[in-house]
Amino acid sequence: MRGPFALEDRLDPGVHAPLGAEEDAARRLALLGSVGEGSSPQLVRLVRPAPAAAFSRRDALLPGFAAAQEVARAHGFAPVVRPVGGRMAPYHPDTLVIDVIGRSDDPRGGTIERFELLADTLVEVLTGFGLDARTGELPREYCPGQHSVNIAGTTKVAGTAQRQTRRAYLVSALLVVDGSAPLRAVTTDVYAALGLDLDPATVGAVADHAPGVTVQEVAAALVPALAGRLEP
Repeated sequence: MRGPFALEDRLDPGVHAPLGAEEDAARRLALLGSVGEGSSPQLVRLVRPAPAAAFSRRDALLPGFAAAQEVARAHGFAPVVRPVGGRMAPYHPDTLVIDVIGRSDDPRGGTIERFELLADTLVEVLTGFGLDARTGELPREYCPGQHSVNIAGTTKVAGTAQRQTRRAYLVSALLVVDGSAPLRAVTTDVYAALGLDLDPATVGAVADHAPGVTVQEVAAALVPALAGRLEP
């Protein structure tokens, strides 16, 4: 997992309107294909998304999936089945999506390394904001995973997911910077519709612990930290 990596920054709302859920999912898959073919450079993407409830393929197989989609819409979150991830994760423009899309002769062989690199980078950045950031799964968290990032063992603020093709990988993180209340509400109701266990208290945001922090501030710290781990 080494550079060079180009940067696609879609964080300025005056320049880039938030991408719709379906549009962004399609773009991610297209980039994964073109990077694997060598027709596009390896890429780090930073995105402020439009409100969406990003379901997984596993969610789509559950009997409550249709009802869960309607619940998400009622909360103002567009349902989409995303190309990565284990369970539904919600997002909106106060979250930061970080995608690392790279080439590899053995994409599956580096799966754990890539998860650890992205989670460790997030922990490093959040620690720089004075937070007790940790990697690890909280009991009954949403979209559970051992490479989730939490604050002081209380609330999950980031999750990681990954997808591979024959010659490329997409490792992604969703970092909730602010606006945890609507995310908690939609997650609680969607998980109930899907029949999934959840402790709503684990749904949090960075700003719950560091009031006033912004997506732009976190991104400004993240870019050099991530570059330092990706570049040779």
